[in-house]
Amino acid sequence: MKLLESIRISWRAITGHKLRSTLTTLGIIIGIGVVIAFQVFGGGLQEDLLGDIQEDQDPLITVQTQTDQSFGRQTVSVNIYTQTDVNRLRNISGVEYVAPQARLSSGDLRYEEGSIPGGSGFGALFTVGATDASLFDASLFNMTKGEAFSAPDEAVVNEGLVELSKDNLSVGDSFTVKINGTDEEFTISGIVDDGDTGSPQPTVYVPLEYYTTTTETPRGTQERAYPALLIGAESFDQLESVQDRADDYLQNESDAQELIDDVDDQIVIQVQTIEETLEQFSNILDQITQFLAGIAALSLLVGSIGIANIMIVSVTERTREIGIMKAVGARKRDVIQLFLVEALILGVIGAIFGVLVGLGFGYIGVSLLGWPMVYPLDWIVIAVFVGIVVGVISGLYPAWRAARVDPIEALRRE
Repeated sequence: MKLLESIRISWRAITGHKLRSTLTTLGIIIGIGVVIAFQVFGGGLQEDLLGDIQEDQDPLITVQTQTDQSFGRQTVSVNIYTQTDVNRLRNISGVEYVAPQARLSSGDLRYEEGSIPGGSGFGALFTVGATDASLFDASLFNMTKGEAFSAPDEAVVNEGLVELSKDNLSVGDSFTVKINGTDEEFTISGIVDDGDTGSPQPTVYVPLEYYTTTTETPRGTQERAYPALLIGAESFDQLESVQDRADDYLQNESDAQELIDDVDDQIVIQVQTIEETLEQFSNILDQITQFLAGIAALSLLVGSIGIANIMIVSVTERTREIGIMKAVGARKRDVIQLFLVEALILGVIGAIFGVLVGLGFGYIGVSLLGWPMVYPLDWIVIAVFVGIVVGVISGLYPAWRAARVDPIEALRRE
């Protein structure tokens, strides 16, 4: 039997039972649709948080503590980088600045037109970070209005906080926020776009004077200690040498290394360029997306069972037809081909509609969230391939069963 004839007969059988065929492919459509939608969401989130690394970006190095988790290395907050470490890193040749980064315990933020809930619970809508003014020299922080703080009573807010205040906060405005249990009043010196940091949460940045967390150093003294640092090199030509020198100091001579050994031997100090940090974060997002997509793909198993089930029913219903075909000269391989083609068509239809459904829901989702649309072309190809494989595998047993039908017994069926 020619392949085109098999396709024609199979299509006639599929369209002759439209509702049954639709329900049969529904499992494949849902499975592939959810997988594609997850890939669109993951790609959109990744593009939104990370964006493209620009060639003219500043030569930046991040210093963080990390530990191994199921999804790869995860950043943990441990206050181990002492003020002595910061001062010695600043003295390394080629270093332009070292900006400590830390979060502060905060309460509600109050301004003339209203207030914004703060704190550490689920109701908190913003965070307060303490840092050095040099942080805003980095390309990750685009000062859209005003300038970095230069006095203890000045603060920088990001655009997320301005949005949260419904544009009621601007440069020159004053607000009060509770820090470490005390009401502190600040004047906004600048507004910054910090979207490239991968942390779009509404944030107030205040001077390091308000950060009071200390630790006992290996020398027995009390010093302020920070959970993370950002190092700016003087140029890209010096970036690699600065990274190597900073890493050598932190791993072998720093207070941080001695303190980290006392905290947890599973935690390590990571000294990475900003490109390496963003790439690592991107890999973690990829792994989480693949994990969720893998769970969603389990519905493909349900879809394949549905196709196999309906094909077995089809063999039973068409026993007499199969007997006639074999009586007029159809061979076993012709019957197998016929039923495999039918199962294959169902699988391919499910894959195509699954891709369309996934892209549709993905587009709606990222549009509502304001993320860019990313088309997972590799997963679209994989989805169509999976549809073909599911169709073939699901049709194998029914096709083999149809080929074994005895034509004489089949012709006796009504």
